[in-house]
Amino acid sequence: MNRRQRRGVVMLVLTAIGAIVVFFSVLTYVGDVNAQVGNKVDVLELTKNVDAYKPIDSSAYQVVQVPEKWTTNTTLRSASDLTGLVAASALPKGAILQKGMVVPPPEVQPGYREIAIIVDAETGVAGKIKPGDHVDIIATVAKDDSGPARAEIWVSNALVLEVGTVTQSGGSDNAGNFQSTSGVPVTFALTSQDALRLAYVESFSVKLRLALRGAGDDTQVPPDRQVYEGS
Repeated sequence: MNRRQRRGVVMLVLTAIGAIVVFFSVLTYVGDVNAQVGNKVDVLELTKNVDAYKPIDSSAYQVVQVPEKWTTNTTLRSASDLTGLVAASALPKGAILQKGMVVPPPEVQPGYREIAIIVDAETGVAGKIKPGDHVDIIATVAKDDSGPARAEIWVSNALVLEVGTVTQSGGSDNAGNFQSTSGVPVTFALTSQDALRLAYVESFSVKLRLALRGAGDDTQVPPDRQVYEGS
């Protein structure tokens, strides 16, 4: 074996040794990373935005794996954790679901009644009212023998259970002319007395409107501020 051949053999040996060193270095690095990250567990990640009080079905999330040390005891880990629950607030795509993000849907409590009415789609709802909201139900009444034209809060702090889809309806106005309007069925949870008041005012008022309350606002409107009378 001449000098050139010996040099080639030495280079091959050195290259092989270097490859082995790199291989074991990578293995050591991967082992260190795995040791630092720890075991991975399944969690639920949203794949799209979810509106408040909407169910989170299988099309809205995916199961992904993250290091267990990045989770808490409130992290949701399986589809069964979502059974019978809805989003507590508007949830963004990419969020990892936690227990506080989902709640039972709004429902009628003992002593309350479920009642639905049709509310004008433009003046009554405007796309902003959703299940779980609290509203004041305001009725406008035309001038008659009992008094001047007025607007009055007939039901205060009503809980919205459900908001339906816009439907077209037709009827006659006071002059007997046919008119078409867009209405939205809205379901409330009310006391028996408030349910009666709402049924009455829906039948005899000119228009019903829903005034959305801010989150956590449960203040009572003083009686002298519940009515506004025209001249």
